[in-house]
Amino acid sequence: MNILLLNHYAGTPALGMEYRPYYLAREWVRAGHRVLVVAANFSHVRASQPTGGDEVIDGIAYRWLPTPRYRGNGPGRLRNIASFLHQVWADAPRLAAAYRPDVVIASSTYPMDCWPARRIARCADATLVHEVHDLWPRSPIELSGMSKWHPFALLCQWAENSAYRHADLVVSMLP
Repeated sequence: MNILLLNHYAGTPALGMEYRPYYLAREWVRAGHRVLVVAANFSHVRASQPTGGDEVIDGIAYRWLPTPRYRGNGPGRLRNIASFLHQVWADAPRLAAAYRPDVVIASSTYPMDCWPARRIARCADATLVHEVHDLWPRSPIELSGMSKWHPFALLCQWAENSAYRHADLVVSMLP
């Protein structure tokens, strides 16, 4: 099976967090599946950053999309997110044709990756899986005091609703 995993912040043991995409993909590869992880080449949670482009790590194919550097949770991070989402959206038909995924997993911390993941899945006639990491926009509302009427909170709510409505499967590590 061909598995395409979208995770903006995916890391590796050498780069640092997030590790879970790497360990899941490693086990899928060991089980005989082909895995492509699409991630940004800059993430605030990694100890070091990949140079970009395509590489294979422990049998896992990675596509590092070039995104702008940022600090904190302000406009720079939003530009980084927008850059990543725009690139995945624009590249969706090519990703679907070249990689031919059977499963597309939207696994970023934020829910807006559901839109390009859905586009890839439609182009490839693949199963769409939405993985819930955090509850959006509930997390930023509760943790940072963001208003539920803030434009970013409204965008996150729209994306989360869309993900639940259109995914073939929803999985979560939350209780």
